[in-house]
Order: sequence, then C-alpha cells, then structure tokens
Amino acid sequence: MVMDEGARDGTADICGDFEREFSGIFRFLVQKGKGKSNALNLGIASARGDILAMTDDDVLCAPDYVEGIQTVFAHPGVDGAQGRVLLDCDGGLPEWMSAKLVKFMSLRDCGDEIREWSESLSGTNMVVRAEAARRVGGLAPELGPGGTGFAEDTEFSLRLLDAGCRFVYAPQIVVRHQLPRGRLTKSFFRRRYFGLGRSHAYYAPLDAPLWRFGLYVGKYWLTMQAKSLGQRLAKRPAEALDCECDALKQAGFFWQHWQFDRGVPRQLSRVTSWAQEGDRHFELPISC
Repeated sequence: MVMDEGARDGTADICGDFEREFSGIFRFLVQKGKGKSNALNLGIASARGDILAMTDDDVLCAPDYVEGIQTVFAHPGVDGAQGRVLLDCDGGLPEWMSAKLVKFMSLRDCGDEIREWSESLSGTNMVVRAEAARRVGGLAPELGPGGTGFAEDTEFSLRLLDAGCRFVYAPQIVVRHQLPRGRLTKSFFRRRYFGLGRSHAYYAPLDAPLWRFGLYVGKYWLTMQAKSLGQRLAKRPAEALDCECDALKQAGFFWQHWQFDRGVPRQLSRVTSWAQEGDRHFELPISC
C-alpha cells in the first residue's frame, strides 16, 4: 500500500499503473489532509492484514524484507519490531556527523541477533500489529512531517509501551535510508534539532515555571555555544555541532512551551473509531 499526501512527481500515475496490474494486491490511497501521521492513519484504517510495516519514500527495502517480517511476527508475543536501518550517504558520511546525529538519521544496526527492544520505534523501519496500532489510536497528526516535523513515531511508541506492548529488535527486517547531499549539511541538522525540541514539548511536561526554565535555556545556550567554539578550535567538528544541536533542541522545547502558554493547544489528537476492513474512512481527530 502506498500513501500519497500530495506528491507532484508522477507518483499517482506510476502507482495507478501498479494498482491496475496488481489489482487486489497493490493499493494506492490519497490522503487529502496534511501530514504524514494523517496519511499513516488512513493506511492503518484501510489495511486488511494483521501486520503493519511502515517506512518512508526515501528508503530501499531489502529483497527479503517481507520474509523477515513474517519470520519475526510468527511469534505471537511480539507486538512491534524495530527493523535494521542502514544509511546510504551521498558522497559519504561527513566528518562532522557524530554517532548521535547518525542515530538521529535513523541508523539502527545493533547486531545480528533478535533481542528485546525498550526504546521507541523509528518510523523509517517500524512494524507493529494492526490491533495494537488501532487500540492506542494511531499516530498524532500534530507531530511528524506536516506538523511539528518530528517524533510522531516516538510518541506513538510510548503509547504502545504504556499499553503493555512488547518490542523486539529484528535485524532480518532490513532497509537502507537514502540521504542526499542536500540533507547532509550542518544547517539542516540545526533546523531539525529545533523542531525536535518543539515536538518533544507535546509529550514532555515542563517541571518548572516557564520563566525559570527560560533563564535556564538562556544560560544553557551560552554554555553550549562556548563549548562549541572550543571544540571547533580543537578541530573536533562533530563535537562542536553536537553542542549546537543540543542548545537548539532546548530552545525549541522552550519555544513550544511558550506557545502553549500563549494559548496554542497542547493536547494531541488520536483516532477514536477505526473503519471496518476495506473501508477507507475513519473518524479523526478528537483531543484526548
């Protein structure tokens, strides 16, 4: 199943041909509303199978991708799986891209053995049981691309874990994340980390008065900028950028909480009733 949320590159024509050629197997759905989470919720509602494998348009799946999913979910105790994600960087991995930033770009390569997974699932290669996804209400439209830009998979994973779901790391479910040069710039990561901080604010409470946290963020910003300068002078570009990104994440977190304080709704939406099998319509959203 392919979800289209406004592609302008001929996707509809290509997928239309596939749908005619593989009728009843391949399905192409158009999401009229904005955002990746809304598109995925439409896919969850329309899916006819018991297992939902979610990935992105900049990913190449291994030839045995489906076989790997079947192997892992043959065990009834598995509710969700984090598949292996490898990175293909156009022009190679930049010297200033730290291990933290590589993980931020969804690298998940934790060995060759299946094991328990207590972290959130990355939407680049996330597989869950349909019943579990529907039970927790799908993904929050306010988060992810089309919303704040990030963390729709993290927030979704937290609800699944809170509902008692069991995750595993499944190295036999392999995808390769394609990273063009336009996404391998320092300014790209700076923008993304500010957005990441904004996204986290939706599900991470502020444990101090806003004004006090603002003072902390100001002090933290100056401290991290000084550390970044020191790292650059020491010719450690990866560590320098990490400092900048950490400061921007805190700034985004504060900015979004300031927006909440000014009246922007904080409550996330969730699906409240799912379609029957084969029906493409579902009720979304209400605040919870």
